[in-house]
Amino acid sequence: MKSVYISTLLVVTLAAFTNVYAADSTLSVTCKGDDVGADVLVNGKFKGECPVDVLVPEGTLKLKVQKKVDASSARIFEQEIRIGDNVIKTVEVSLGTAQKNVEGTQESAQLNREQVDAKKGSLLSVICKIDDMDAEVFVDDQLKGVCSLDVKVPEGTLKLRVQKKVDAFNDRTFEQELRVGDGAVKKIEVQLGATQLNAAGKRREPEQVEVKKGIFKDCPGCPEMIVIPAGSFDMGSPNNEAGHGVDESPLHKVTLPSFALGKTEVTRSQYAAFVGETKHDAGTCWAVNESGWVEERVGRNSGDFGFRKDLIGDSDFDNRPVSCVDWFDAQAYVQWLSKKTGKNYRLPTEAEWEYAARAGTTTAFYWGNDVGRNNANCSDCGHKWDGSATPWEGASSSPVGSFPPNAFGLYDMLGNVWEWTEDTYHNNYKGAPTNGSAWVQKTAGNDRAVGRVIRGGSWKYTSHFMRSAYRVGNEEIKRYEYKVGFRIARTLP
Repeated sequence: MKSVYISTLLVVTLAAFTNVYAADSTLSVTCKGDDVGADVLVNGKFKGECPVDVLVPEGTLKLKVQKKVDASSARIFEQEIRIGDNVIKTVEVSLGTAQKNVEGTQESAQLNREQVDAKKGSLLSVICKIDDMDAEVFVDDQLKGVCSLDVKVPEGTLKLRVQKKVDAFNDRTFEQELRVGDGAVKKIEVQLGATQLNAAGKRREPEQVEVKKGIFKDCPGCPEMIVIPAGSFDMGSPNNEAGHGVDESPLHKVTLPSFALGKTEVTRSQYAAFVGETKHDAGTCWAVNESGWVEERVGRNSGDFGFRKDLIGDSDFDNRPVSCVDWFDAQAYVQWLSKKTGKNYRLPTEAEWEYAARAGTTTAFYWGNDVGRNNANCSDCGHKWDGSATPWEGASSSPVGSFPPNAFGLYDMLGNVWEWTEDTYHNNYKGAPTNGSAWVQKTAGNDRAVGRVIRGGSWKYTSHFMRSAYRVGNEEIKRYEYKVGFRIARTLP
């Protein structure tokens, strides 16, 4: 069912169409799962892709929703509907089994004619989250205003672009091609992607373009970065891997360009420098003290930020990974670092993270298929009470770099704390990008984001969650106490 918010939006915005349409009723067509994106036709005329809200005259109308299976067949829903004056009628559609589409050619021709004929128009409602407010909205490369806004557009296919400047050379951008039907009210919830070079950045003189190799730092207090070579790998896990989950399938090849990744997770002292300089509201939540006990910390947004003021300067404590940070905290940190250095810092994509974690291996962990001992910090990786030389397992996070690195020279890719990535969570890899880019959900209507992907497991969890392929989605706004931290990436020229 559409939310009350959408219904309220319709009541307010449809008033703008009174000079164009004589109709006073709204037909709200909703679809679920694989039926999203099906063509919606009312009385034989294309009105948009499901889910869609469309203005219709009162009386009896014929609704048809169809989605092509192949050139000769489609899955179809048909229903005759009686609708009264000035009402909102909601129809929940479930497409039937595939059948021969004998009208396909005629309807396609009619559809093309109607998309070209833009005598009437539709309403495009573009909605942004708080951090993306004031982003510029372009329709077919024409500036229409800043997000959030409602704009009248012709029916047919159009290109939507929403972008927000990060600095002189970088933007965060959302792009999507839309099909809009006659009289439809199309609602798009925008989620801007990771920072990337804009036109000015791409036009920089050759001498401004740097070449990075091995390990580097862009400023004295910046995290150390390691250049990850370009390459290909099989993302996910085979069905016979112990602990394999359905969201790790299908196994698919991904080819990535070179990029840089933090040598370690961002530490408490590195994050403290950011909070102290920006006065970022890091909130209050639960964190782990030096003895492994969980306790509440307050005053984290003060100028002399510290998880335990009496321990500031204690290298063992300061060098543990920052935790109790949500996805937006991590984004704020990389944006601050980008502005500070003039470089393109960001969170890694999920594909980049797994490629870097595996470092050329295909086993469950980058050291083999068995968790072994003293390879990482997790709850069953060896314990201080059974003779282990690593006393942190099952008790607290460990100082970064306490265990052997993988073949790329990266520390703690598995264990210690979960790490945020750029991607939204999908329950399988069907349709996943194969170029290493972030897979960010961009649909609207009944679909909603199910959180950002975190990877790598943590000291509190067993090795099952620490496998290179294991993935889970967590809400962006949740700091998740002591469990979740992050590692930064950087785009290379």
